[in-house]
Amino acid sequence: MLFDLFLIRHGQPVHNPTIPYHTPPGPDLSERGRAEARQVAAFLADKAVEHLLVSPFARTTQTAEVLVDALGLPVTFTRLVQEHAPGETFEHVRERVREVLAGLADSPYRRVGIVTHGSPIRAFLLELSHDQIDLRGHVYAGGNPAPTCGVWHVKFDHQHACQFVLAFKPV
Repeated sequence: MLFDLFLIRHGQPVHNPTIPYHTPPGPDLSERGRAEARQVAAFLADKAVEHLLVSPFARTTQTAEVLVDALGLPVTFTRLVQEHAPGETFEHVRERVREVLAGLADSPYRRVGIVTHGSPIRAFLLELSHDQIDLRGHVYAGGNPAPTCGVWHVKFDHQHACQFVLAFKPV
């Protein structure tokens, strides 16, 4: 049974207008992004995360590499948590998120981290809250619901109710 879900936005990428942001591989992580990822690793060190699901984009895989090096976590790369693609509807992103959540419900993991992007994080939060979460106080660069390397902690109780906290923001 899943008890804790950590929705981790990738670290700050290199800003290069010649590299498409929304199609793989996208930009690499910047040095600041790597520093942010090290901060997330320190934050997660005592959270007993058992597994990471990671978007296959460069900025998410490089964020995950820092976490894996620090925490020794097993990783599954999945397009289900990748960036919102050009021409893709938000409802399709939510369908992908529903598929991830169904898989997690059937998994042996109790604490999972997902290294992803702003749009899938928004989809997870809306899906898990049944569209009840108020994200107006959580609008970051690009309209994202978390800053780069921000971590939303979703805590489940035995009745599958959720608590949502933006638990970490890098300095």
